[in-house]
Amino acid sequence: MTLGGFGVAGDEQNGSACIPVFKWTGAYAGFFQSDSLYDRFGRYLGWREADGRVWKHDGSLLGRVMAEHYLARDQRALPERRTPQVPPVPASPPLPSPPRPHPIPWMGCRDPLEDLLRMPALGELIGRWHSPSESLTFSEAGDFQWAAADATGMASGRWELRGQELWLHWEGVEEPERRYWIIEFTGDSLLLRWLREAGRSLPFRLQREHLPSPLPPDVADESQTA
Repeated sequence: MTLGGFGVAGDEQNGSACIPVFKWTGAYAGFFQSDSLYDRFGRYLGWREADGRVWKHDGSLLGRVMAEHYLARDQRALPERRTPQVPPVPASPPLPSPPRPHPIPWMGCRDPLEDLLRMPALGELIGRWHSPSESLTFSEAGDFQWAAADATGMASGRWELRGQELWLHWEGVEEPERRYWIIEFTGDSLLLRWLREAGRSLPFRLQREHLPSPLPPDVADESQTA
């Protein structure tokens, strides 16, 4: 596989060349500045090394730089990890580049940016999410219920999804209008950061709680008559 993308001219940003990065579909995904990878909003995603490998912010392998402006992940590659680097100062994003699709997919590979940059649709958030310390339930009607895992606190309010931000309108609390930046969404996992009025919180993760599937009617009838 041919690697590239190092030292390629791009937009100047804070004295460093910004190299645009695209999904295979051609959609503008973000940019490299120095050796750091950012999404199109300037959010830090990870870093690249001299051999072309790109690592996610948590230290897991993301893929390799291909044809200067794309990433590819070998589907046969075994999981690898690096010690996460200290995140750099958030970058000011350059102007988005026009779409640039890659005409020929790399055999045996997939585009890792499709999963990394996936954002939830409204309906994908409905249900119950939890962490070791709390749970959060979103209803289809736009209400939410929050509860501490040790049953020491409960709260409710309204929720809405605005692009990459989850807005919670809490009832009876300080800072009732709270914005949460969606860092990562996998379908079963939601990584958020509270954008507080005075600073930001550390990222925290919620896992989807899957309810047990109901028994088919004939099985349910048998269990009741047993």
